[in-house]
Amino acid sequence: MNSTAYFAFAVTWIVISSFSYGYHISALNSVQDAITCRLARGASRLSSRAFLGPCIPMSDALFGLLTSVYTVGGFAGSIYASRLANSQGRRRSILFASIFIAIGSGIMAVSTFFSVILIGRLIIGIGCGLNTVLVPIYLSEISPIAIRGSIGVMNQLGIVCGILASQVVSLPLSRPYIWRWIFILSVLINGIQLLTAPLMIESPKWAMEQEFKRTGGTTPTEENPSDQSRPLPEARDLSTDEDLERQGLLNDGGLPAANEVLARTSTSKQDLTLFGLFREWKHDPALASGLTLVLITQFAQQLSGVNAVLYYSTSIMKSVLPTQAAYISLFITFINVLMTFPPIFLIDRLGRKSLLLISSSMMAFTSFILAFSINIGLAQVSCLAIVCFVASFSVGLGPVPFILIAEVVPTYAVGAAGSLGLGVNWASNFLVGLLFLPLRNALASPDADGEGNIFFPFTLLSMIATLLISRTYR
Repeated sequence: MNSTAYFAFAVTWIVISSFSYGYHISALNSVQDAITCRLARGASRLSSRAFLGPCIPMSDALFGLLTSVYTVGGFAGSIYASRLANSQGRRRSILFASIFIAIGSGIMAVSTFFSVILIGRLIIGIGCGLNTVLVPIYLSEISPIAIRGSIGVMNQLGIVCGILASQVVSLPLSRPYIWRWIFILSVLINGIQLLTAPLMIESPKWAMEQEFKRTGGTTPTEENPSDQSRPLPEARDLSTDEDLERQGLLNDGGLPAANEVLARTSTSKQDLTLFGLFREWKHDPALASGLTLVLITQFAQQLSGVNAVLYYSTSIMKSVLPTQAAYISLFITFINVLMTFPPIFLIDRLGRKSLLLISSSMMAFTSFILAFSINIGLAQVSCLAIVCFVASFSVGLGPVPFILIAEVVPTYAVGAAGSLGLGVNWASNFLVGLLFLPLRNALASPDADGEGNIFFPFTLLSMIATLLISRTYR
């Protein structure tokens, strides 16, 4: 296998984790009626005669809890991810996450009680929370510098492809009994990732840090100057000729040489924990400025309202197109996937800051148009506005905040910064999902006029984000 082919395999293997995260974001959206027994007449009678019942009786409130517990698990996983990544490495940590998702999916697939399916959803959330931190760091650390930004966008592409895939497969599977296959498919996807893990290398940066610590600060080039041209070793994780060959393939693709990585490692501080991050924040200007930008962009991503649109696009569009809302929701997801491709080619040409400013300013404009058009019943304008809103997100605020984590903070703080930033992301996601429908109803009039008013606050928040990004990102 040549270097290009192996690098493509490595990126694909990592992005499976992003795909799983996106897949479970919308895995429940289209099968609510099938899971909650609305489509199963005589559900209790059928359930008594079958090993697995056709559905799990639950109210709308319980289904809302089932949906939102995903973000609770995600928050917990993201907070713990830095400690796991620093102690176990990026590859092994992703394997743990994949095991969590496979186990959680298996539990959901065979659940017959609400409490059991709730536990399965929570476990999946923990695995996906780990992945949201691990994937951007791992992609950054295996990527050649010249295309690091473009490869970083693959994380967002995997997420949106996962969202689209779950919506597509749920169409034929939204029936009693059959809905369980949505989660069986997740078990199979993560099973493939686990089975192919032995072919995957560890992050060169993490592996060399472990080697540096193991040798007590002595670099290979100090022990033997002739070793400068050797392929980057993988500390204890690369013990065979095949492993070394894989690492050499990635080095041929433009990764830093071993002595270069060790030179950076030898001058770096000990990897920070999440608590250590707060202590260092006051004393390290480089860390403070980078971490501030990470937090601003993570807040901006969720407070833009995009996930509210993705979660409730069917409900939003029912007010203007009641018979076609579900198809519009699927089309919006397709646009989300399609518009993730331009940043792959633009991010290293226009730069991260430009994409963020274009994205946030356009989202402010389109959310205002969306609010106005829903309020006065302009169906076609509303459809166009919501499509442009999602497209604007996909160009900048979707992929770039994940990429920035590994680029704007010092190396020793990347893991902790990722946990903090993605913890903020998950918490903001939870709050938006929880408050969107109550706020929409509160801002609308009693006769349901003014349902678009909910997007005026998102307009203001996107304008504030644009201002903060322009002032903070230098």
